[in-house]
Amino acid sequence: MADQLPTFEDMRSNAFALLGDAEDELRSDWREGTGPNREQGVALRQAREAIAQAKAALDAAARAGR
Repeated sequence: MADQLPTFEDMRSNAFALLGDAEDELRSDWREGTGPNREQGVALRQAREAIAQAKAALDAAARAGR
């Protein structure tokens, strides 16, 4: 059973990729007239910053394991 569980590096790598997907989605274009309002724009920037911080933390975890 332990052989079926992912390694930490597998999980870290998958999480990093998923964060990249979320980052790409948040950068996507949207239909005209449906863009974020001021408050949504602030929240969008905060989400992008949080994703960048999470990716940096995952990179640090990878370096710590070397």
